[in-house]
Amino acid sequence: MTDAMIHGLTSEARQELAAGWPIILAAALAIGVGIMGIGFYSLGLFVQPLQAEYGWSRAEVSGAAASQQFGIFLSAPLVGWLADRWGARPIAITSFLATPLALVALSRVGNSVVGWDMLWLLVSLVGAGTTPAIWARIVSLRFDHSRGLALGLMLMGTGTAAMLAPALLGPIFADEGWRTAVLVMAGATLLIGLPASLIVGTADRPASGERLRGRFETNRQTLTLLAIAFLLGLIVAGLIVHLVPMLVDRGMAQADAARMAAAVGVAVLVARLVVGYLFDRFHAPYVAALFLLSPVIAALLLQLGGPVLIAALMLGLAAGAEVDMLAYFTGRYAALRNYGATYGGVLGLFCLGAGLGPMLFGKAYDALGGYDAALLISAAALLIVVGMIATLGRYRTPAY
Repeated sequence: MTDAMIHGLTSEARQELAAGWPIILAAALAIGVGIMGIGFYSLGLFVQPLQAEYGWSRAEVSGAAASQQFGIFLSAPLVGWLADRWGARPIAITSFLATPLALVALSRVGNSVVGWDMLWLLVSLVGAGTTPAIWARIVSLRFDHSRGLALGLMLMGTGTAAMLAPALLGPIFADEGWRTAVLVMAGATLLIGLPASLIVGTADRPASGERLRGRFETNRQTLTLLAIAFLLGLIVAGLIVHLVPMLVDRGMAQADAARMAAAVGVAVLVARLVVGYLFDRFHAPYVAALFLLSPVIAALLLQLGGPVLIAALMLGLAAGAEVDMLAYFTGRYAALRNYGATYGGVLGLFCLGAGLGPMLFGKAYDALGGYDAALLISAAALLIVVGMIATLGRYRTPAY
């Protein structure tokens, strides 16, 4: 963060950050080594080793991504509800003990695509406590005046994983093999995630005799968030996953296309910090609507053959804003006592969309022989999403 950003915060926000930074750091580390961190961003490293060992197709190896997203779709609402009822700490601890065991089982998978997919589904199900479904709740309960920035800093954990996982795990895949690399992932998940979970206190645990909490809070805004989450996951994930093949189809060398895709990761980190900061300064729906015009422009640039780097950066801005936005909006339009259950539902639908989006883009390409139709439909749908966000209205102020 720059000095200008720090001075732009209110005194209450600065006090919150000064007192609560260990929680932000713990949350960032936890989700960085969780299934939406190294678990997701290491998937590309498995493609060539498994093709070489078992002769699987790229589509078969990549099925792990859909299994991951579907697992989060199933489990995030449940663990959010449990966290509202019991507190987040026991959920996080249990998940950071179970996830390494599931990864060890994954390291023993044989020549079975079904087994590969099912074990990744297991990793995702038991790893739900390593996702923002739990950790965004923890941060939202500890921060109010600086909540947007705190969530943005927390979610930089996944952006950092996107940059570090390939760099650190790549040599292990190359020198020791993919099975050893999975065991290293299991060790990192346990040795970093478990201590991070222990740092979290029990202040969010319901007091004795407190009335039950933990339900999806149904109102116009939260129902709108479900639709926004699904559409954003569907479209932005489809655009990002298919960015490199789009560029290669236009005649760009594979290595150059990969460098363009790397620009997405840089923009994600910048967006998470800047968007979170702006959420604390201005009405967040207006900020989010402005940022989410960027993938509209990116889709049109890609369709019209415009500047590739600008399109990649704009996709990164959208990817950096979306999860931060959904986590922040949940705490402003639902009571915090229902945060876990409500955000779990929102995050689950986001992940379902993210699992389906790349597949649908691929089907559109196969059916039509190109991406033009998918890009135009994406731009139109994203404009609808922007309108939905801009009209969310005033924050609700429910009691805890």
